[in-house]
Amino acid sequence: MSSTEQGLKGASGAVPSERPGPGAPDKKDTVLRAMIAFLIPLILSNALQSVGQLVGSIVVGRWIGVEALAAISAFFPLFFLVISFVIGIGSGSAILIGQAYGARNEEKLKAVVGTTLTFTVILGIVLAVLGGIFTEDILLLIGTPSNIIDISVHYARIMFWSLPFLFLYAVYTTFMRGTGDSKTPFYFLIVSTALNLILLPVLIFGWIGLPKLGLYGAAYANLVSTIVTFIAMLWYLRWKKHPLQFDASVRRHLGMDREMLKLLLRLGIPSSISMILVSLSEIAVIIFVNRFGSDATAAYGAGNQVASYVQMPAISLGMTVSVLGAQSIGAGQLDRLKQVIRVGIMLNYIIGAIIIIPVYLFSPTCDGGRPC
Repeated sequence: MSSTEQGLKGASGAVPSERPGPGAPDKKDTVLRAMIAFLIPLILSNALQSVGQLVGSIVVGRWIGVEALAAISAFFPLFFLVISFVIGIGSGSAILIGQAYGARNEEKLKAVVGTTLTFTVILGIVLAVLGGIFTEDILLLIGTPSNIIDISVHYARIMFWSLPFLFLYAVYTTFMRGTGDSKTPFYFLIVSTALNLILLPVLIFGWIGLPKLGLYGAAYANLVSTIVTFIAMLWYLRWKKHPLQFDASVRRHLGMDREMLKLLLRLGIPSSISMILVSLSEIAVIIFVNRFGSDATAAYGAGNQVASYVQMPAISLGMTVSVLGAQSIGAGQLDRLKQVIRVGIMLNYIIGAIIIIPVYLFSPTCDGGRPC
């Protein structure tokens, strides 16, 4: 076994060419089976993340009050805006990782990881500093109600300061998905969500001798659970001798490789732009909602949480097609690439119908029996 093959062993310890993961190109597996195997953990990850956010909102709304929930809701569109940048970076890196992994090119894989990590940390620090400085000005600009402005500013600053850690965790999960492994990020998300939900009441109410932080405990619980999970993930990758482990070869590639960065941004910017436009529309809506007071802001945040569930399958399917398509390109399997596109379109129609039909059937009706 060559050194490259040894370096490209998956989390299970198998060489991709010998026993590929669910996303690795393999003529024996049907494209549909490979896509479903990758897609299901991805959908479950998004669902678990949304459920965790929903439970957190319920805890804050019931145990602290409507104003605390409104403070989170007022900041969420801004948070979604900054997260849009790392979503684009993650999408670009997942494609490049998939191509390198499919081509068994360990050196390129390490270069993608090193450049992405460097750019992500710099971006996270810049956004954290700017966000921390201008938080109050931004929240006032979007019309945050005066009765929640102070707690919203404090909560937002904590979330801004946590951005470098959140960004690192996010891109590392996309790295793993780029190698065709969507299960391991799901398992670590279970750990992160469970830890967050455990810390939530502990930090909010000051149990076991810790300070009572109220609403800010929710932000710190999210930060601590992310850092702990990220450290555990790095340890796991090193233990498994995964090609993505943060070893000397990755550290050697840390830096701003100009050509690699250009390629990363060219692939990632389109995804970022689409997400940024969505977040800007959310900000436009929250500006109008804020005029009706903190109760309306809280209600909008709760409703927006439910609406996000409809988007999860489409986002997951997009990631699936990107990763499997990139691996097919890297392996030079253009016929498989065409199959990935065709199956992706078919699944999009099927999933869309499954979502839309119940929404249409069970939506409130107005005069004439038409949906309102």
